[in-house]
Parts: sequence; structure tokens; C-alpha cells
Amino acid sequence: MKPFLIALSLVMTCSLAHAQTAEKLDVYEYGVYASSPRVAVGHSQQGVVRYQANRIDLVEATRTIVAQIGGQFGFRYRLTGRPIGAGVPLTIVTRFPAPGILAPKGSVPFVRDVDTVTATLGGSNFLTWPFERRSDLVPGLWTIEIWQGTKKLGEQQFNVILPPIS
Repeated sequence: MKPFLIALSLVMTCSLAHAQTAEKLDVYEYGVYASSPRVAVGHSQQGVVRYQANRIDLVEATRTIVAQIGGQFGFRYRLTGRPIGAGVPLTIVTRFPAPGILAPKGSVPFVRDVDTVTATLGGSNFLTWPFERRSDLVPGLWTIEIWQGTKKLGEQQFNVILPPIS
């Protein structure tokens, strides 16, 4: 009887894991955002603070971002899959142009960071990057990848530029 229960448990576990798999990622908005209020909810592998916001508003739809303290950019996306409303764990890989950025308490720049988030199937999800410190203002191509396990669901690229000198 025990081998049957173990096998049944494995089948149920595999079907539940499969049932909460994202099938497709659809980016439906991107650009410069404003959000408030923000609350720190964790840290990435490199120590970058992750925030959660109750409200986020698109200020400008663009993939060319002017790097300035207090600004933020990113995108909204929707995941298709079943059951709608289920949370799915995602890995977010952010690639920065050289020389890279610094973590809040770091002294060595890095060009790649990894974080994990839980997104909602069928719901509106968003990822944004805030420019908080001078070391964040790195011009070049920034790439944000979204992975579920070993499957890359999508990526967004932004061309970050420095403000014109006046």
C-alpha cells in the first residue's frame, strides 16, 4: 500500500506543479514609471533592495530611459497559464552595461544580478528599476530577463542614457 500512496503523491505533486506553469509572457506596457508608496520586501543576490508598491503609473512609454536619481523604468506583463490567479515563482536576471552598478553596501561593481519573485497567472504584474544612487546611473543597454525554472519566458531591453549637459 505504501508504494501506491507514494506513487499517487508523486503524480499529484507533478500535476500541481505543471498546473501552475506559465505558458506565455505578454509585455503590454513599458517605459518610465512613478510609484508610491514603496516598501522594501527583500534583496537580490547582489544585495539590491527589492520594493513592492501599491500603485504604479506609466509616465512615458519609451525604451530610451534618461538616468536620473528618483526616476524609475520597467514594464507591465501578463502570464498566461492555469489556474488563473495562482502564484508562480519566477527568476529575474538583470544585466547591466559595464562597468556595472554597486549594491547599496558594495564597493565592487557587478554586471549581472538575480532575484526571485512570485507573479500571478492571468493578473497584471510589473517589474521596475529605480535610480536611487549615483552608482545606478550607468548608460548603455540594460536587459531584464524573466525565467521560470530553465525556461526563459521573455526579456525587455532599455537603452539608458545620461541627461544632456546644460
